[in-house]
Amino acid sequence: MISKLDIQQASSRVRGISVKTPLIGNTFLNDLWDCEVLLKCEQFQSIGAFKIRGAANFALQLKPEELSRGLVTHSSGNHAQAVSYMAYIMKVKAVIVMPKNSNQQKIKNARKWGAEIVLCEPTIESRIETANAIAKESGCIMIPPFDHERIVAGQSTAAMEIIAEHNDLDYIITPLGGGGLLAGTSLSARYFSPNTKVIGAEPEEAADGYEGFSSGERVTTVNANTVADGLRTTVGEIPFEIIKSNIHDIWLAQEDQIVEWMYRFWNETKMIVEPSCVVPLVAMHAQKEKLKGKKIAVIITGGNVDFNALP
Repeated sequence: MISKLDIQQASSRVRGISVKTPLIGNTFLNDLWDCEVLLKCEQFQSIGAFKIRGAANFALQLKPEELSRGLVTHSSGNHAQAVSYMAYIMKVKAVIVMPKNSNQQKIKNARKWGAEIVLCEPTIESRIETANAIAKESGCIMIPPFDHERIVAGQSTAAMEIIAEHNDLDYIITPLGGGGLLAGTSLSARYFSPNTKVIGAEPEEAADGYEGFSSGERVTTVNANTVADGLRTTVGEIPFEIIKSNIHDIWLAQEDQIVEWMYRFWNETKMIVEPSCVVPLVAMHAQKEKLKGKKIAVIITGGNVDFNALP
C-alpha cells in the first residue's frame, strides 16, 4: 500500500522535473453550475501533461546499472513523452511502443526527445506484449504507464499540491483511463483532506472503470471507441484496488459531447487542452445538480493536441 510518506517523498523527488502547475478559478464554469471550480493546469508541464510526475518518480528511483540498460514503455501518448523526456535528461536510450492510431503530435513529441518509436496494433494486449518482448530482448527497464505503485505515488502529487492550497474542497475530479491519476488523487485526499470526495470521469465508450467500480470486479477488456485518446485503455490492477476502496463515484461523459466541450473550453478559457481533459466537464454537466454550492477542483490533464487531425 502506498503510504502518506511515499507521497511526500515522491513530491520531493520529482520537484524540479515536474512543476507546481497553477490552480485557477473559472467564472464561466462557476456561473454555469452555481459552484466554485478550480482548474489544476497540468498542460503546463514540460511535456504538456501530468504524466511526467509518475515517470519521474519511477525513473529517479532506478539504480545506475538499471538506467544504463535503457527504458521501455507502452503508451497512447502522454506517458510516452514523459518516459522519452526522462531518458533524454538522464542520457539513456528509450524505446516506446505506441498504438498505430495514436495522436500524431504525441508521437512527434516522443521522438523529439530521442526515443525510438515502435508502432503496434491499437489494443492494450498488443501494447503490453510488444513492450514486454522488447524489454526481454533488450534488457531495458519497463516503466509502466499506470500499473505500478511508483507511478501512482508520482501522480498523487498533483492532488497533494491542490490540497496544500485548498484543504476545504468538496470534490476533486479527474479523468479515468489506466487509473494512475485517479488512484493517486484518492490517496492524497485520504491522507491530506479526508473530507474531500474524489470522483473519476470516464467516456461512455470506454467505461470499464465505471463497470468495474459498480460491480466490484475489475474489467480487463474494453472496446474503447472514444475520441479521448488518452483514455483508451483499461484500469490497471494496482490502481483499481486503490480506486474501489477510496473514491466516491465514477461519472460518465456522453461521447458526442466531448468534442463540443473541448472547443467550448478553448473558447471560454483561452487554454488549449486535449479531449481527455474535458471528460470530467462533460460528466459534471450531466451531474450539475450535485455541484450547486460546492467547491471543486478538476485536474486538467494535458494539452497535446494534433491540430492536423482535429475532430
